[in-house]
Amino acid sequence: MKALKLKIFQTTAHYRIPFTIVRRHTYPIPPYSTVIGLICNVSGIKSQDDEKFKKLKNGLSLAIYGKYKSLDREYVWLRSLNRESHNKRFGYPENRYINQIPEHPGGQMPVIIDVLNDVEILIYIKHDDEVFLSEINSSFENPKKRVCPLHLGRAEDLVIFKEINIVEGLKKEPLYGRLKNYDFTWLIDPERGKKYLDDSLKDCEDYKKFFEKISGSSHLITSFYKIIDGIRVFDYIPVKLFEGGSFPMNFEEPFKFYFDGDIPLFFAKMIHSEV
Repeated sequence: MKALKLKIFQTTAHYRIPFTIVRRHTYPIPPYSTVIGLICNVSGIKSQDDEKFKKLKNGLSLAIYGKYKSLDREYVWLRSLNRESHNKRFGYPENRYINQIPEHPGGQMPVIIDVLNDVEILIYIKHDDEVFLSEINSSFENPKKRVCPLHLGRAEDLVIFKEINIVEGLKKEPLYGRLKNYDFTWLIDPERGKKYLDDSLKDCEDYKKFFEKISGSSHLITSFYKIIDGIRVFDYIPVKLFEGGSFPMNFEEPFKFYFDGDIPLFFAKMIHSEV
């Protein structure tokens, strides 16, 4: 097995849980769609018609791990420039004054945003086309074709790369103890999300037993999206969020997974649903 390994540090990060509005909650690690966006950004992919995107969507697998030191709640005002929102606040379209003080046009809504501090993210990228994987690696090492500043989460959540490295010759090893150096990872549901299981986990009875025993909260997280009537419609992958602690034991034979050092690799296969 061969994979591109990225170690990332972020001073702040917010990986928004989509259905939260007035208080915007964050996942502790980025969903698959956020990492796909980072790959597209660094590769210079601007649309789904790009030939690079067509290569990317066929054969991509991801494994994501992370931890953070603290969480803050920021109180901010979001502004809407919708005409109705402006009139509701100012009374009529031409008015720009509130309490005799000029303000920016539009309506406002107070929002609380959960923000992670001192975030460390570990990402493994695998692709069936190893030549294309090498191209992705080159793009991260020299992001001259990037679409915009490299970030994970919000546009202001910039990334610092601590390691960019191709790892190969990965072998299966017994799983013991804890997830070292990281607190969180996504685990594909082998029943509801069977089609998203990477080849390294598909038809793996060890993984099915492991998933049933491991504790964690269930989620539907975003991956690829398609454009329907000008709107992004995401595919959702059923996962369990592992939130630290010890891995479950198997008293017959120990669970075995592919490892990179101390990290067991739980790859999810990204599938792009065509329109």
